[in-house]
Amino acid sequence: MFTYSEAKKYLLDSLTQDIASHTRGEFKKIGEGFDVFDQNLPRNSGPEFNKLFLALNFWDCWQDARNHEWRYYKGLSQADWPRLAKIIIKDIEEDHEITSSIILEHFDFKPSVGIINRITAFFTKKSNL
Repeated sequence: MFTYSEAKKYLLDSLTQDIASHTRGEFKKIGEGFDVFDQNLPRNSGPEFNKLFLALNFWDCWQDARNHEWRYYKGLSQADWPRLAKIIIKDIEEDHEITSSIILEHFDFKPSVGIINRITAFFTKKSNL
């Protein structure tokens, strides 16, 4: 398992390499370090790891987008992925939470207030009356 510092360094190095690969059109190289990172990222870890899990999801989706000819990510084009990776790199380098709205919209795992949550809240409220 990686420590936070090891995970951070590995991720930053890997995303930087993937930006370069993307820019050169070497799309198959994107994600070469993904499995090692995923396997060594400790689960049930401290809150400092939250941004690394968000980056892990972004990285997984970057590969998925590549595998599907840059489709299925509404509002994102092939050219957007390196730009978003640079935002993630900057935030993680500076130990800031990732706050970019486009990144959070597409890649954050936090539950939204979806239909199931609204229905549950409605019936819970009604039963408490």
